[in-house]
Amino acid sequence: MTRYIHARTATAVAALALMLASGARADIIPTPDAPALGANLDGLLDAARHLNPTLQAAALETAAADAEASAAGALDDPTFRINSDEVDRTSGPRINKTYITVEQEFPLWGKRDLRRSAALAAVDAARGRERAVGLELAERIKDTFALYAAASAALAVNGDVLRLDRQIARNATDRYGQGLGSQGDALAAAAEVARTEVENARLTADRTAAAARLNTLLARPADAALAVPSGGRPLPVSTPPLTVLADRAQADNPRLAAGLAEVRGAEEERRLAAKAWYPDLTLAVGAIQRDNGPTGYTATVGFKIPLQAEPKRAKERQAVAKANATRQSLAATAADIEGDLAEALAALTAARQQAGVYRAQLLPDLGGAHDAALAAYGRGQGSLAAVLDAEHRLHQARLDLLRIEVEGQKALAALERLVGGPL
Repeated sequence: MTRYIHARTATAVAALALMLASGARADIIPTPDAPALGANLDGLLDAARHLNPTLQAAALETAAADAEASAAGALDDPTFRINSDEVDRTSGPRINKTYITVEQEFPLWGKRDLRRSAALAAVDAARGRERAVGLELAERIKDTFALYAAASAALAVNGDVLRLDRQIARNATDRYGQGLGSQGDALAAAAEVARTEVENARLTADRTAAAARLNTLLARPADAALAVPSGGRPLPVSTPPLTVLADRAQADNPRLAAGLAEVRGAEEERRLAAKAWYPDLTLAVGAIQRDNGPTGYTATVGFKIPLQAEPKRAKERQAVAKANATRQSLAATAADIEGDLAEALAALTAARQQAGVYRAQLLPDLGGAHDAALAAYGRGQGSLAAVLDAEHRLHQARLDLLRIEVEGQKALAALERLVGGPL
């Protein structure tokens, strides 16, 4: 019996280690050498980049901003005019003359450059938002995959426990039938089997829910098949200090990049609003056709007179308020990122430390206590209650380790989103 328990314990630990190991890259369409979708994290991230509609919508918004910027500095359409008039004369028959002109307005004082700069800033802001959407989507997939992998690992551990519980229940029933054990031990062992089966049902539901969320993030049917995960990402052995992470976030965080672009665009719009007091130039050239006379030519120069002051002042106030608002929004975003960085780093550090204690000390100690209790019971020197209690403690510790790993994976995903890429 003792050798049997040692073998089961080794199997459970091996299953746990396998589920926590890192998997290889998976493509969207599996090849003979590539794992199926869902087997590892990389394959899910690749699929999301092609399938997620939110990410594709952000890319289309960037394309729309880029298309708008390509024509931001262009001139307005010219105006074509035909005007029929009479030749000035004091007597004689009516002689008609026709003016055929083309007018074009030319914005002066650098207005076209300011419009182009504001539009290009809008493109940069859209690109930043698109990248931010991609990183946020990646974080959600990482979080959900951590739950999916942990539930699968917990099911593997729980399956080993269930097989062990059934063996113990059979032994307790046999001992009771032989008059060597009590009916209470047999009933307690059967109850432990039922408890483990209930736990198995709960873990199965957790894995099903995580798989449904993964499919939703990939715009697939919620019940679409996903491969059993080959493992989750291991937590990093060490992480950079907060100051280094903050510097990376300042340089690479897409929300900050989008905010900076919005500030730049708002400043260009403020300058453009101030230029409204300076008139634009309108040029017109054309030909004059006369019924009885030579063809002539005409040229016109026109300026808009900035007499309507209130609309211009209102536009200036609007542009100044928008510029100040974008600066305040950027400052708030930067503060949020710094706080989130500190929180995620603390959570990751705590998870790594806790997981280390579990692996190095708690699990080996609980495993030894469980084996010792089971061996004593096999020799008739211990109680079944002690065996079941030791087994329950070991089982719970394994599940707690998986929970800690999930918390660490969530913190790691948050850090990668905040700094704009892998650590």
